[in-house]
Formats: sequence, C-alpha cells, structure tokens
Amino acid sequence: MSISIDKMRLQIANLQVQADSPYNDGWTAQYYKSELATATAKLDEKLVEDDSDANEDDSDDERRGVIAGVNPEALFADGFDGAIIGYDASGACVVYDYQRCMNILMKRDKMDLHEAHEYMEFNVVSAYVGDFTPIFVHRFNDRPEFDSPV
Repeated sequence: MSISIDKMRLQIANLQVQADSPYNDGWTAQYYKSELATATAKLDEKLVEDDSDANEDDSDDERRGVIAGVNPEALFADGFDGAIIGYDASGACVVYDYQRCMNILMKRDKMDLHEAHEYMEFNVVSAYVGDFTPIFVHRFNDRPEFDSPV
C-alpha cells in the first residue's frame, strides 16, 4: 500500500474527530463533515486506482485454472475474478480479497462505498452455496474504514 493512502486515512481519522466533536458549533461541524466526505471520496478513488494496477502479471483465467486444478468442485463468485488471491489450505475453496471485490463493485457498477459494502454483505458474503463456498477475507494492510460517513 502506498504511503499516500496511509496519509489519506490519517486525514480522514482527524476529520472524523473534528466532525464529531461536541466543541464545534454547527457551522464548524458541517465544514468538517463536508471535508470528511470529500476526503473519503478521494480515498475510494485512490483505492480503486491502486487496485486496478495490482496483479497485472496473473490473468484471471490462470488463477481460476490453478484453483480448478487443485479442486475441480471449487465455486467462484461471478464477476469477482480480479479479486481472487488464492485458495484455502484445508478445503481448496477460492479466497477473495474483500476490498478488491468492493473496488470492482465501485468501478464496474458505479456503486459508492456504502452501496458496495451493503451489496457484499447481503448478496455475496452471506450466500452459502455448499461445501466449497468461496471465502472473503479482510487484509490488515489495506483495511477500509466502512464506518466513515460518505
């Protein structure tokens, strides 16, 4: 992850504190909330941009092929091949990077952060389709701030 993303997250955290501070009057709190929304939108754009540059060496078909070779019964989440990061060691289920899935939804389907998160939780992650249901992981190095207002 680039240092600029870390700086953006720090800026967002600082803006969140100011926006929620009981010591700021209505106008000041509104100003910080507006700045927070702008900074969060810029971070979303940066994450999508950085993710589109990732894994250019591995094609989606190659990753699918490797996993299918290990487990021919592995199930894939439609439309999220670019978010495949591997397979688990015990059941050879496909493992997806949750943030990359979110980025795919935001870029491909023009969803905002909240819509993408809601879609992931209700339509993708919570769907159990059998023994080889895909796994979605949150990685520590690029964990998004979902509770930040947009």
